Amino acid sequence: MSSPPRMPWRFVSALSIAVTISYGTIFYAFALIIEPMEQELGWSKTALTAAFSLALGSSALFSVPVGRLIDLGYGRAVMTGGSILAAALLALWSQTESYPSFLLIWFGLGIAMSAVFYEPAFAILAGHLHLLTRRGITFMTLVAGFASTVFIPLTHLLIEAYGWRGALLVLAGLNLGLCAVLEGLSIPRSGAHAANPGPGPAAPPPSGARRVLTSASFWLFVVTSVLQGMIATGIPVHLIPLLVERGFSLDSAVAAFAVIGPAQVAARFLTGFGERALSLKGVGVLTMGLNVLAFGLLPFIPPGSWLILAFAALYGASAGMMTIVRALLPPELFGRENYGLIQGMIAMPVRVSMAATPFAFGALWAWRGSYDAVVFLCFAMALCSLIAFMLNLAVARGGESR
Repeated sequence: MSSPPRMPWRFVSALSIAVTISYGTIFYAFALIIEPMEQELGWSKTALTAAFSLALGSSALFSVPVGRLIDLGYGRAVMTGGSILAAALLALWSQTESYPSFLLIWFGLGIAMSAVFYEPAFAILAGHLHLLTRRGITFMTLVAGFASTVFIPLTHLLIEAYGWRGALLVLAGLNLGLCAVLEGLSIPRSGAHAANPGPGPAAPPPSGARRVLTSASFWLFVVTSVLQGMIATGIPVHLIPLLVERGFSLDSAVAAFAVIGPAQVAARFLTGFGERALSLKGVGVLTMGLNVLAFGLLPFIPPGSWLILAFAALYGASAGMMTIVRALLPPELFGRENYGLIQGMIAMPVRVSMAATPFAFGALWAWRGSYDAVVFLCFAMALCSLIAFMLNLAVARGGESR
């Protein structure tokens, strides 16, 4: 009897650390650096955050070709090159004095995001871990879930010690000296399950990918992912002012916010290591249902009630599990071929919608004069995502029965 496959922990751990640093230095550091930039350069927060939205847009634009390159076997080159690009652009950001150049830098950082964040790393793990993919991806999301916990205070300390420009140079050094090195040494040369690992230009998307694009199941999954992504992006930006408006103290709002991260990590742990108890499709139904329950509960929680922590736990658990559902369910629905390309096709509309959501929630608040409309919209999106997911399962069952 053959022995069960063993997890290559050195490879998985190195890649997980690199992804954590990438999120910490590119995604989370931005929130702390814009304040001193505004004071020194006089640019408004609206102008500064527009650059971040531009980056999400460019990351969406490049997500499909990046996924295709990983499918062709260039995973190591993609992630290592992305970290080198991120290091160079963070260093350039530290020297910026011009707003147009700042926008160009963030357009480039969006390209780096598409090469070093979850989707490319998931594609590489899926190509090498096979039956162990669920545990490997879960481990990565558990580690990377602490990116904000580590890098928000670290970036604050760096700004205090060296100013925002010096802090960016340190963060650039982490991308070059740690991320690029870990990716270059840990990712096998062959990359993911390469359809054409040899040299030469990338082949056009195969017929399998075109078949996926014409399936109702794919577009239902995109609808689910977009709606869940919009909630996951918009709520963290607006949650504290939303709760304060509803009569909660600032301390209570901050305490609720603090529950979200641990709830994400706990849910990912239970999802990844409880695979015998619940299938991925069952996890998906639970993920959507928890969000419906969270936003159905929120309007009825009185100020000062401990139930606000229950809302935060339900919302955080749903967001944490959705990361794993987006990573692992597509192979079950669409097949394992062209994993990176299919992830890129899903990521493109998700990131475009995520880029617009914080502004859209703010505009809705300004139009209606309160966050009640935002809460109702989140409930409606959560319910629609659940309906789309259930329809997807019905379509999948119909396809299997034929």
